[in-house]
Amino acid sequence: MSGLGRRLSSAVTRWHARAVARLTGAPAAVRAEQFFADQGRVIAVLLLLSVTGSLAVAAGPFIVRRLVDDALPTGKVGDLVPPVLMLCGLLVFESAVLAARMKLIARLGGLLTVRIRQAVNSHLQRLPFSFFPRAQQGEVMTVLSTDVVDAQNAVSATTQAVVCRAADIVVGLVVIFTLDWRLSLAVMVFAPATLLIIRGGRRRLGALSARRRDLDGTLMARAADTASVSGALHVRLFDRAGYEEERFGAAAEEVLAASEEEARLTSRVRLLVNLGLVATMMVVVTLGAALVSSGQTSLGTVAALGGALLVSFGPLSTAVSLRSELASAGASFTRIFVLLDTPTDLPSGSGPRRPATARTSRPLSPAPAAVPGARPSGGVALALGGGVELALDDAWFSYDLADSRGRGTSPGPAAEAGTGTGTGTGAGAGEPEWSLRGVSLRVAPGTTAAVVGASGAGKTTITYLVAGLYRPQRGTVRLGGVPLADLAPTELHRVVGVVPQDPHLFHETIAANLRYGRLDATDDELRAALEAACLGTLLERLPDGLATRVGARGYRLSGGERQRLAIARVLLQSPEVLVLDEATSALDSVSELAVREALEALSVGRTTLVIAHRLSTVRDADRIYVLDHGQVVEDGTHDALLADDGAYARLYRPASA
Repeated sequence: MSGLGRRLSSAVTRWHARAVARLTGAPAAVRAEQFFADQGRVIAVLLLLSVTGSLAVAAGPFIVRRLVDDALPTGKVGDLVPPVLMLCGLLVFESAVLAARMKLIARLGGLLTVRIRQAVNSHLQRLPFSFFPRAQQGEVMTVLSTDVVDAQNAVSATTQAVVCRAADIVVGLVVIFTLDWRLSLAVMVFAPATLLIIRGGRRRLGALSARRRDLDGTLMARAADTASVSGALHVRLFDRAGYEEERFGAAAEEVLAASEEEARLTSRVRLLVNLGLVATMMVVVTLGAALVSSGQTSLGTVAALGGALLVSFGPLSTAVSLRSELASAGASFTRIFVLLDTPTDLPSGSGPRRPATARTSRPLSPAPAAVPGARPSGGVALALGGGVELALDDAWFSYDLADSRGRGTSPGPAAEAGTGTGTGTGAGAGEPEWSLRGVSLRVAPGTTAAVVGASGAGKTTITYLVAGLYRPQRGTVRLGGVPLADLAPTELHRVVGVVPQDPHLFHETIAANLRYGRLDATDDELRAALEAACLGTLLERLPDGLATRVGARGYRLSGGERQRLAIARVLLQSPEVLVLDEATSALDSVSELAVREALEALSVGRTTLVIAHRLSTVRDADRIYVLDHGQVVEDGTHDALLADDGAYARLYRPASA
């Protein structure tokens, strides 16, 4: 495309995006241009087709006038044939233009749907972990489903309203003035009143549509909570089916009431517009009859004018319901771009990915929102082999202070001064609730360290910091002497492997879940990892083997099998640093022993941090850190800590009794 062609195409898409923003009442909608910036020629062709179709329709009233004034009075069939054939030809031509127009609109809308969903999904994958505990899953799914569809419908509707209907109205008005200027003046008296009615209902419809969409999002979030495997399990465990039916029913009634109120207003405005059109037609017919009787105009002119009125003012009636849809889409555009504007923690190219196709890839896609202090896309590379030292230096962390990026604002002087022995839950007035309070620990390369403590002591928070899911508000986490903030995400996740306390399995096959650890792993490597994690017998008894689907969150497997599958996944990752967050807590004693042997073999030459609830699993650790209310109160070997008869001994003796 030439430089002039590109500029014209860009101008067309900008104009179209501004029209979407204006009609939806959402300034953010103008940014939708980024999703169809390469479709300027398609929109230009749509405009050309619309003008062509409108000109064809404009010829209709003149043919009708000829039919009424010239052909009908003669009473000869031969005189009727030419205008009737011309009308039929116009209808066929208009139908062909309409079909081509709708095909292009459908293509544009479908492309927009795919691109917005790709953009939202890509952004979700790069949002910091801290976003998800705070977000309602149902609302996020609503953005991906309902909001995206509403946005697509808005672009399609705007294309029809602005590009297509506008051409019909403009050409129709020209025809009206051409047929008879006196009758056209009568039309102009009523037209402003109709436009004022539409304009008056627009703002109210927008508010009602936004309220209905918010209520619908809340309803979907509630449904998602109870439709998940975990939610469905707890509904049945506590026999709360009736309670959930009542809650959902009440929320659904609110959505219904909002929808009915919106429908009532839409119908009232549409009725007024139709009444305005009928009144205009009555005035035209009455005045036209008077002009015909006085010989100042012909009957054919009046009939043609009636047809032109329907062409020009008919779209105004549908514009009312269209406005309701566009107002709803305005709220959808706002939610979509609020999500896309949430700062990411990962660069756009991080992590392996499947390339987008040329048809659906986004043109002119902006880079993710810049985040002050975010990790660089390229970072320090660690020297691997022989293990990597892991260290926490005076790490303080509070979930209360963690912002949407998982970093947290820097605590004020009063908060920083709170270095006493108070617990995280017993903070003073105005002081944040600290999950970690000045934690320092070191795991030498190739050694194993364990962190133990009562429930809620902050053990899992340490795994979040080491995995880079959160950053401390004070202090530093280092790998190989390099602060995590200086490492690229791909480097961090290549080096650190985590087996969480409650591992997630996707509703996929065993092979697909295992390859999350290493995408290019062969089937033989998958089987070897399963054998090492004591799952060889499971694979033997499954008829589909590696192709067996594990169900939502792995609920077709036992708790121990899910845990061992997660361990096998990390075995495939083969990281330099292993973080085991109570990784054997769901295993029976026989499986635990076998897995411990596999993990010990894996740990040779690797740095391992074990978060343990069962103290029997950490006896052989090179160093044990005892955590109490977010603080390290003891550290040493198992034997030395028992000899000290301190906090570790108090935890260990009841567990070993």
